[in-house]
Amino acid sequence: MPTCELQISKTRYVLKLRRVSSAIHVRRRDLFKYPDFRNAIGGQFVSQSSDALASLTLAQLLLFKFSEGPSITALTSALIASALPLLLVGPIAGHLADRLPRKLLLCRGNALRGTITLCGLFATTESTRWFGYVIFGLLVALTRILYTARASSLAQLVRKHELVAADSTSLILSVIAGATGAGIGTGISGSMPIVALVVAGSGHIFASWLFGRISIPLGGGDQSDKHCDFRSLASQFVSAKTRFAILATSLHRLMLGVCIASIALMVDRSYHLQTTGYVTVLGFSAAGSFTGSITAEWLSERYPRRSITVMSFVIAATAIGTAAVFENPRVGLVAVAICSLSFQNLRIRSDATIQANASKEKVGRIFAAYDVLYNAAFLSGCAIGILASGVLKYSEILSLVTVGYACNAAIFLRMRDGKRSENQAHPSITASFNNRLSSVEPDTDARSHSDIPRNEENTDNRVIEVADF
Repeated sequence: MPTCELQISKTRYVLKLRRVSSAIHVRRRDLFKYPDFRNAIGGQFVSQSSDALASLTLAQLLLFKFSEGPSITALTSALIASALPLLLVGPIAGHLADRLPRKLLLCRGNALRGTITLCGLFATTESTRWFGYVIFGLLVALTRILYTARASSLAQLVRKHELVAADSTSLILSVIAGATGAGIGTGISGSMPIVALVVAGSGHIFASWLFGRISIPLGGGDQSDKHCDFRSLASQFVSAKTRFAILATSLHRLMLGVCIASIALMVDRSYHLQTTGYVTVLGFSAAGSFTGSITAEWLSERYPRRSITVMSFVIAATAIGTAAVFENPRVGLVAVAICSLSFQNLRIRSDATIQANASKEKVGRIFAAYDVLYNAAFLSGCAIGILASGVLKYSEILSLVTVGYACNAAIFLRMRDGKRSENQAHPSITASFNNRLSSVEPDTDARSHSDIPRNEENTDNRVIEVADF
């Protein structure tokens, strides 16, 4: 396959815009041949569907049932109930995922979430409305802990070169699960909130059973180091690959937050849609993210990490620059969708990079810190967009964001990303070749083939590219 290379004489790195050879193709449906992966994904789908159903039902009770609509006080209370757990629990979620056995955490965490959801039955009256906010906050806190445990366990369920396909599958099913739970909630949460909470609580308990069927250890607990070595943790956190992934994802997310906030205000003022205007922008963003989850595997198989990063910034700069020129709400909505698509491709690649390169004992803390950073960047971007909209024109804000995207594309084109050159030996390459000499029919145990590509006829370059994740 022809390649396009750019040689930089002052460094030892070669910037490849496309892989030297086609990477090993991983079909998402092939991952479901692993029984443990099926149980984990099934547990995730049921758990997230139940979570969406419970969240919609509680929102219906707290914001609509006891008032004529979502008043400022009710909205503020709901935002605080959801934001505080994220800020307080996010930093310790990774610690829990590393210190406790992750399989046990997923099982008991979902069982506890089901019990808390059922306790929401006591919040169905106006006198116990305050209890609903407590239930909602606890559910959000548990969701953050379980997300970190699930994400840090994924590397134990599939082989290294299958991580992008596994991450994209997980995110695609997240969207489908959310839509499923919301669809059920739309039908019964208003008229039968008690039934909705019982169904949601039962779903969490069933998800706990599915996670309990996983037969392999997912890390954490006794496999973790006994004493927290901050120096070792920091060295992994600032390693070239991890640093490159975290910085790229956080900066892209920061500017996406600015775009969403400013374009939402532009749509609101243009069409006087009020709350519907913000929902419309978030809907376009969700559609772009869903499409990005589908295309991430294809891109990752054909382009290396640096190229995906640079392309995501260039595509976003082009989309937002176009919106700045036309200053039209419809163009802005399309630009948000394109930016979300480019971010999702970058995020899935970054997720896989961190999961593949962090040690098994510290992956929970590193992934949690990464998750907190890029979500905090998004909130900061939204705040900047709201504040800037009061003093600058929308075209000026979007022009500044366009410049920011373009500058970041240039920065990450030159930044060291930790990729090894083809003439350097990777520790897993030797093991891959040794295993290939005595190759057998692959079984469904992901652990025993963590570095063995499925395709036994791969070229040397393809083995190296897969190993250097």
